[in-house]
Amino acid sequence: MPIIDQGYQHWSGDLSSHAWRWLAVTRQGIKITMRNRFLRYVLFAAWVPAVALVAMLSGWGLLERKSTMVSTFKQLMRFLNPGVVADPRYYRVEIWQLSYGYFLHVELFFSMILILLVGPSLISQDLRVNALPLYFSRPLRRVDYFLGKLGVIVAFLGMVLIVPAVVAYIFGLLFSLDISVIPDTFAILLEVVAYGLIIALSAGTLILALSGLSRNSRYVALMWLGLWFVSSVVGSMLEGVHHQQMRYAAYAHAQQIQTRRLQADRKAGKTKSEWAREAATWQQSQVAYQASVLHDRQTDWRPLVSYTGNLSRLEDHLLGLNNAWRKLAKLEPSITARNRLLARNTGPQFPWYWSAAVIMFLFGLSLCILNLSIRSLDRLK
Repeated sequence: MPIIDQGYQHWSGDLSSHAWRWLAVTRQGIKITMRNRFLRYVLFAAWVPAVALVAMLSGWGLLERKSTMVSTFKQLMRFLNPGVVADPRYYRVEIWQLSYGYFLHVELFFSMILILLVGPSLISQDLRVNALPLYFSRPLRRVDYFLGKLGVIVAFLGMVLIVPAVVAYIFGLLFSLDISVIPDTFAILLEVVAYGLIIALSAGTLILALSGLSRNSRYVALMWLGLWFVSSVVGSMLEGVHHQQMRYAAYAHAQQIQTRRLQADRKAGKTKSEWAREAATWQQSQVAYQASVLHDRQTDWRPLVSYTGNLSRLEDHLLGLNNAWRKLAKLEPSITARNRLLARNTGPQFPWYWSAAVIMFLFGLSLCILNLSIRSLDRLK
């Protein structure tokens, strides 16, 4: 059997720019990751809130146009104040803000699940099979390797955060048929995209740093669960205990007031049933508790313990969700009803830059870990 020696053949193709060489790493990472069937199920489930967002914005556009097709949509909007439904254009910005706020709140959970499925093996698998010398023996810089791996995370998070938000925005414009929607709501779209990029960059660099610390992706997954789930549970427990203390203090104060009133009524010869006194005490304690919650949210530091709590605080600041609820609360007939609405729906109101500082610290720490874990192998290129 003859052996034909072809010798060296010159390659006549076009060399890609050095700035885009990371894209090959991203493309290959996405291709391998999409083989996971469970990941595809999670992606499908993560698009369900996007369908709800599209339906909400489209229905609100029909409501502004007073379309005859919106009668069913009005029935679904019964949880809102009738004044909001009666003047939909005046509350357009607030409804869009809250709709995107609920959408991002749900998608934040799915984003953490996606990172748990995609991120742990991105670098740890290369460390386990000793693939880094093969990467850096080619014209690939360390920053190209990092950007390629980060691009995998950004791509999947963009599928559930940014792309559905843009599609829902387009549907909202199409069903509204009012050119004034663009100047009113375009800033909301930019804020949603910015928030999606913040999640992608922060969580992406963080999971890559954890992935670079171990050759076993299961350990990386456990570390991510500890950072995400355990920190959220601890933050919720701290907030829950603190709220119980405020509730108890409000009830004790209301009971003292009712005791004084009971003594005054006895001196005046008035009688009041025990059930009526207990009902009045409970109602007064609830009013005091709601007022104390609203006041305490301006300085409550406990959400800082949770990683997702810090991301949610940035979401509230970017979209102005607390201000939107304050505007809707003005429709309530009494101060008690307003405080009840705000206490139930508004989030933490401590300075947003506290959470930004936590996110930036984790981002800088992640970059330092990545730089130290891969530095020695960068010379192999």
